[in-house]
Amino acid sequence: MPLDSKKLYDKIDYLRVINQEQMIDRSRIRDIMNGGEAAVKALLGNSVNVEYHELPAPNLFLTALERFAQKLGRSPDLKVDIINEKDSERARKKSEKVERIVTSYDKFQKLHMQLPQAARWLPGYGFIVWTIGHKRDKDGNPYPYAELQDPFSCYPGIFGNDQQPKELAIIRRVPHTILAEQYPEAKQYIFQKEENDNGFQNPYSALMDSTDRAGGWANSTGHGKVVVEYRDIEGTYVFLPENKKIIDFMPNVLQSGPCFVIAKRYAFDQMQSQFQHITGLMANMAKINILGTIAMEDAVFTETNIIGEIESGKYRKGRFAVNYLTPGSQVSKPVNNLPYQLFQQVDRLERHLRLGAAYPVSDDGQSPNAFVTGRGLEELGQSASLHVREYQTVLKEALQEIDAKRLEYDEIMFPNVRKPIAGVHKGTAYKESYTPKSDISELYETRRVYGVMAGFDEPQKIITGLQLKQQGIIDTQTLQENMDGLDNITKIQQRINAEKAELVLFETLMSQAAQGDQKALMSAIEIRKNPQKMSEILDKFYTAEGDEPSPEELALLGQQQQAPQGLGLGASPVGIEQVLGALGQQPAPQQEGV
Repeated sequence: MPLDSKKLYDKIDYLRVINQEQMIDRSRIRDIMNGGEAAVKALLGNSVNVEYHELPAPNLFLTALERFAQKLGRSPDLKVDIINEKDSERARKKSEKVERIVTSYDKFQKLHMQLPQAARWLPGYGFIVWTIGHKRDKDGNPYPYAELQDPFSCYPGIFGNDQQPKELAIIRRVPHTILAEQYPEAKQYIFQKEENDNGFQNPYSALMDSTDRAGGWANSTGHGKVVVEYRDIEGTYVFLPENKKIIDFMPNVLQSGPCFVIAKRYAFDQMQSQFQHITGLMANMAKINILGTIAMEDAVFTETNIIGEIESGKYRKGRFAVNYLTPGSQVSKPVNNLPYQLFQQVDRLERHLRLGAAYPVSDDGQSPNAFVTGRGLEELGQSASLHVREYQTVLKEALQEIDAKRLEYDEIMFPNVRKPIAGVHKGTAYKESYTPKSDISELYETRRVYGVMAGFDEPQKIITGLQLKQQGIIDTQTLQENMDGLDNITKIQQRINAEKAELVLFETLMSQAAQGDQKALMSAIEIRKNPQKMSEILDKFYTAEGDEPSPEELALLGQQQQAPQGLGLGASPVGIEQVLGALGQQPAPQQEGV
């Protein structure tokens, strides 16, 4: 049964309360990641009187997050297992059809663009949220859609053993005009001012007046109407807390749970950022850098001490300055030596930060000898790898849940709507259509699998992949599938095979030409003149019904046979090098792979 406004508010306020401490952590991490003056205040506090508008320390949080996300943000492979052994061929075709359907879902919602962003939010905020709904393409065809939400604006409920909550509130500011276009029947409430009574407090204002940022990544201006989107097993509510009005309710059609999926970072007993426990180290590094800067300025611009009197009454500085001192007067400048321990402490803090963030120096292309041993570098690399694998587990489980909900949503909402799909599946392009009820038919379970070299950078993938292939552990196709930028592996392999066949044919033709085969000689000459048409010439030469040499070609060969230096075919076979030499040309180079 749908909730009324008062009960809905109570639920939203409950979510606000249980997320209040996490919101403080989120705000701090967000400010540090964004840098600037906000990062300085987040680390050093508002009471610190500094003139820095940029963080006075390397933002290792941000660089670690960026490098980490670059390894994590790759889409895992999609598989749908065959479950009917009695009719394996039919089951196989159905499984492959579902794989292509889900692949089209991913393409439609641009999952490859969402995952790099999700890979930053997951370790940064500790969780990410996808909401399930549908959108239409340019032709009006409806497809299920998983929309990535800004975690900063999300208030999840209590997580169960399945690492999923039963309810979720999303608080954001939406411009009045956009909100009125989406809900024209609620215009009177959208443009109405807030009712300030003691019995109904705005949950947004109660928590976020200090930051005024709940617009999500699409609207970070802080302007507009506060809107709360509440989701649970019953459905989705759109609520205006300022007016105490529910302006929309959409019943939940899924039997598997609410229309959202949350991926949560593993933690001890509360949801938090990967970097939350080392913010103090970052603050200490910033403080030491500030002190170091002050000390260096004092060392360069030291004061001048005058013991005695100056005849002019004023001490002048500069290249051409002259000062007259009374006899017995002395001028001295103190020497400030920066303590070496200051820089040692900076290096120590950086090492601790990298250990805590699982961020090895090798990710920056630095030598480990700067501050840590080779063994320490190895430990950092292993720690980073373990972190990547753990987050991959979280992401692939979330994506599998998203796949299941999208397939279920499609079959329930649009059972008999025939829709086109297109894309590339397992290296092969496809374009077909499907009907959810007959083609999905309750096959909702998928497997998301990260490749053997997932999390490696490109040089590591190439080196490791070639080693594994040489040892016979993987094949060429597996190596290609793990390489970025190889979208249509089938076509690539076809071109590779064509090049290999072309090379064999070319070498055979040259061998025949070297033994005096007239047709082969003329083909070699033609390839020399038109190398871009080599494929066509080879096809013509190796075709059984190919044309015999024309009279003009035979005449040309006759001239070559009568050429100087005794080039006669009657005595011995004429090689291709001799023929081309007689024409004043060099033989065509035998390039590998041509």
